[in-house]
Amino acid sequence: MTDPQNPASDDRPRLASFQGEPVPEAVATGWAEFLTWGPSTQQVFVELLVSTVVERDEAALGQALERFCEANGIQGAAALSVLRTCQGLLRQGAALDLEPEDFMEDLRKLSAGESGAMRLVGTRYVPLKRRIREGLLAQALADHGQVLTGLSWRVDRLEGSDRAVGLNAPVVWLTLEVQEGEESRRHSMQLTPDAIQALRNFTARFSQG
Repeated sequence: MTDPQNPASDDRPRLASFQGEPVPEAVATGWAEFLTWGPSTQQVFVELLVSTVVERDEAALGQALERFCEANGIQGAAALSVLRTCQGLLRQGAALDLEPEDFMEDLRKLSAGESGAMRLVGTRYVPLKRRIREGLLAQALADHGQVLTGLSWRVDRLEGSDRAVGLNAPVVWLTLEVQEGEESRRHSMQLTPDAIQALRNFTARFSQG
């Protein structure tokens, strides 16, 4: 059915990535721009696209995108449109847990048939899907509380203190990296041998089988 607010929407392909709705105009425009680039330019761009999913360093991305535009004679606005289009398609497909063949069919519809661009992006879908879904899981958890995202540690030895002499006990310093919403925090604590054993028992429950 045509969207009364946007009559042209019925002319755009309906994609599984958008739950059967017409592809947003910005996505259709971005993909159409991508199709006009030469094969070597598309290849270099897709490697840049992969790094945006894996690294997500905005400052580094901006510099890499600028270098790409200069080297390939691409306007910055056009490159950014294509980047957002490809990111959006990959993230939508991953969020909906689309099968690879369904994702490829979406790209085929956008391309009005087979294309090198379709194959370049489509073949990256399976390995990137896992990374994207891991990020979406972390975001979903962070929406409702703190999420452990990493840890670091070191081992010290406590020889004694004003409370006792000759303790000669190993002490582990453990620093937890925690994400809560948009904020990252670090919590450091000391673990006694008994606490280390309790932690070992806890992790063993989830590493068996």
